[in-house]
Amino acid sequence: MEMRIVVPDAASATVLADRLTVAFGSERISLRGGRREVDVLIDQEPDPAILRVLDTVERWIDQARVGSVEMWLGERSYRIGRWVPAEPWR
Repeated sequence: MEMRIVVPDAASATVLADRLTVAFGSERISLRGGRREVDVLIDQEPDPAILRVLDTVERWIDQARVGSVEMWLGERSYRIGRWVPAEPWR
């Protein structure tokens, strides 16, 4: 199974790819040269691996101050964004 994360710019993709490489190893991460996409190959135990990718991406989003990214898991796409607390209803 492959996950693809589409980010706002190529520099952001490089930083995210570096973080994912630390978490998963270079053999599972690929950066599509000059593009804004990072691919993660998930081959065993997909549920825990997907959660680890999501955790890494969420922490990167918070630190990079990126509004959101698009994530593809197989043929399905998802939008992952920064968590913002809701204001209380008045």
